[in-house]
Amino acid sequence: MVDGVKICTFDEVESEEISWLWKPYIAFRKLTVIQGDPGTGKTTLALAIAALVSQRRRMPTGGAKAAEGNVIFQSGEDSPKDTIKPRLVACKADCSRIAFMETDVGMDLKTLEESITCVRAKFVVIDPFQAFLSTNQDITSAKNMRPFLRELSNVAERTGAAIVIIGHMNKNDRTKGIYRGLGSIDITAAARSVLLVGKRKNSENVRFMTQIKNNLSAFGRTMSFTINKQGAVEFLGECDISEDELLSAAEIRKTKYQIAKDIIVTMLTDGDKKSNDVFDICMNEGISVSTMSYVKKQLGIRSVRKIDDWYWTLDPEGGYDEPDELDEPNEHNELDGSILSAQPEEIDETPVIFVDDCNSDNDYGDTSVTISTTDFGELKLYEWRNCVS
Repeated sequence: MVDGVKICTFDEVESEEISWLWKPYIAFRKLTVIQGDPGTGKTTLALAIAALVSQRRRMPTGGAKAAEGNVIFQSGEDSPKDTIKPRLVACKADCSRIAFMETDVGMDLKTLEESITCVRAKFVVIDPFQAFLSTNQDITSAKNMRPFLRELSNVAERTGAAIVIIGHMNKNDRTKGIYRGLGSIDITAAARSVLLVGKRKNSENVRFMTQIKNNLSAFGRTMSFTINKQGAVEFLGECDISEDELLSAAEIRKTKYQIAKDIIVTMLTDGDKKSNDVFDICMNEGISVSTMSYVKKQLGIRSVRKIDDWYWTLDPEGGYDEPDELDEPNEHNELDGSILSAQPEEIDETPVIFVDDCNSDNDYGDTSVTISTTDFGELKLYEWRNCVS
């Protein structure tokens, strides 16, 4: 002991692995910040996550187990009756597992901790952060924010909850997103993960969540999603939109799912099309077979055998509910057996092409993608004999 302070060595500390609500974006026992400009979908995204927790469902990616606990969703800007509740219902949330505290005053951290324990909350949202600070707590003051955030982090650690702070951004569009959080930089410093939510010009209905800080793991890929007319989030999957692209005025880069969906819908709008023609066009755009199959199921497209060939026909009644385990095809591991085996069994009209049949001088010593000239045109091909059937 030194002046009442216990001195410890690290051999006395038992190592613990990080526990994730949504790996690598939101961790239990830690603070996470979700920030973005007004109207970009920050609150709606947080409500979608809350709904998944209330349903005991896993997050769209990351592989973490479903959270065993409830939710506290504290909103200081939206009405519980006409905004929060309808959005939760649209997301099919179990509203009996989502609570809030009726208070218009600054946040008492002791009350918050007691509420988390009482509710057994594993996911806590404070939206927006500044709305729950008392009048003597200046969000721009490091002197005010540091002790408050330190104790809020301790609340997360003691309760085991993932606490998410939602905040707006300042108007300085010439700096990186990590410095654009509204208030003291200590808010960003206290968070172990910072997520930037935004949308792009010319594609208002597509939103993106990109990770701009991560002290716990490797950075996660950008997640794309849409918000439907009922206010529910529909996750589209991972994409390659960067922070700089999201904050700039550059054109949106569509995900492979969106590209495939646009192509297939356009082709089938005026009638049935040969399945080989659909595969030909999509593969020339770099679309994987798993992504085409996923879009096919989502749109309720049926395979029909006609006199001359197999055709795809668009079912006017729409698609079907996808299994929980398959929220989006894996673009980076297109031959992953878990993805392929998750597809329902049906007659396969896929044009199976072996690299031995291709007119190309390329080296086929591995299973990497190869550009080859075939009867179908220039295609990206695999060594199909090594694929999981």
